[in-house]
Amino acid sequence: MTEKPKDTERTLEEMLRHLMQAAQGGGDSRPLFIGMKIIVPPAGDSPTPPQKARGDSTESPIEVHRVGDRVMLVTEMPGMTPENIQVMFRGDRVFIWARDQERHYQGSATVPPSQKGSEEISFRHGVLEVSYLPVEEKSEGDSSPHS
Repeated sequence: MTEKPKDTERTLEEMLRHLMQAAQGGGDSRPLFIGMKIIVPPAGDSPTPPQKARGDSTESPIEVHRVGDRVMLVTEMPGMTPENIQVMFRGDRVFIWARDQERHYQGSATVPPSQKGSEEISFRHGVLEVSYLPVEEKSEGDSSPHS
């Protein structure tokens, strides 16, 4: 199947239009965009990954630890200030990103779901720490006897 460049552009436009309509629809199933890069090489050239340049997004790995009854997330974001950092929990995923005029960091990890309002965040010397209480898991055998 050979597509003309215009057909590919149209298909991409339709896909993006559909995603944007879904995003505007509301609810919890909205698409979440955290950085996106589309590279269209000139005809005949093989795509080569671009070099990281100043201002490009840097993937920031997130360490996940258990400390007592809390979950601790740690990631490095050198050069950032607290007001440029965003943390979002969505189910069993955490998304952390930060941007200033020169840098853009992003990262995500699978984590135990967070109890709303239990999050504590600190940022010192380029290291972000997020601590929270996980949602208690209920097993089928956990039923208290009635008196």
